[in-house]
Amino acid sequence: MISKGRLASSLFIFLVIFALYRPPFSYSANLFKYQQVAMGTVIELTLIGEDEELAKKASMQAFQEIKRIEYFMSPWVETSDVTYINRSAGKEGVKVSSETIEVVRRAQEVSKLSEGRFDITMGPLVQLWREARERGRPPGIEEIKETLNLVDFRNLEIDDRKKVFLKKKGMSIDLGGIAKGYAIDRAFDRLRDLGHRNLIVNAGGDLRVGGFKPEGPWSIGIRHPRDSEKIMARISAADIAIATSGDYQKFFIHQGKRYHHILNPTNGFPAEGCQSVTVLHKEGAMADALATAIFVLGPEKGYSLCQRLDGVDCLIVDEQGKVIFSPGLEGRASFGP
Repeated sequence: MISKGRLASSLFIFLVIFALYRPPFSYSANLFKYQQVAMGTVIELTLIGEDEELAKKASMQAFQEIKRIEYFMSPWVETSDVTYINRSAGKEGVKVSSETIEVVRRAQEVSKLSEGRFDITMGPLVQLWREARERGRPPGIEEIKETLNLVDFRNLEIDDRKKVFLKKKGMSIDLGGIAKGYAIDRAFDRLRDLGHRNLIVNAGGDLRVGGFKPEGPWSIGIRHPRDSEKIMARISAADIAIATSGDYQKFFIHQGKRYHHILNPTNGFPAEGCQSVTVLHKEGAMADALATAIFVLGPEKGYSLCQRLDGVDCLIVDEQGKVIFSPGLEGRASFGP
């Protein structure tokens, strides 16, 4: 574990190259990039290949996978599984797709691992703070307390018939902390099935990396949180998913205090203690959920959770701007200009 100096709160990702290894690529291999908007963000696919037409067709299938997942899991789609689950809260269980069941089960697993700090039943709380951002001031204490009565992952049930049931009327789920990572996984798997080995699926900075670039391994560059012109760190990456949760994406300032969108389900307020958390895991869904869970747990408990889990690495920026990263990133992460 290594500590670094003063950093701030914005953390985002761009791609650079470590020229450490040169895999056996054909000289005719090219880098192709394709973009579409889905799940509320820009999706960028980067493929290494020899045939542009094949790469384009593969990318279209990958985009279709992402939009298919969005159709099931977005609360903004009137016919989605999530919409039906929320409408039936306190009434009856709803039969949903096997993929929605899988995502809900994984979310529940992370809820247990994190002592409830990750909780997809925070839908009412998310909505309360969304409205607060729109008006530029936080909700009242009583509003928060009342809303917290509807938040508890233990009041969500899944039965043997693939039905999801929210026990209390007014409850709702929000899969925003895990569905994007799952969609990245499905798009990545589709591209692998179509023969692409060297690629990146990037959804607004959360991504999954496969293979290499012709010039060397892929590298994820993390810029300084308060200075977009500076690079904070570089992480060498291959065949891994990387997700970041930070207090910089959706926030407002009220009376000098920053109120961001990553909420603590134990008290109903934006989580404190971290500026950002980056998690590496073999799957995007788990990286996505764990990044949020560790952020809400805070630097000490979050780092402890990271250390207890196999195949998980993390880089945490605490509220003072110090960086802590797990031993698995030794030799893979570099800091400085």
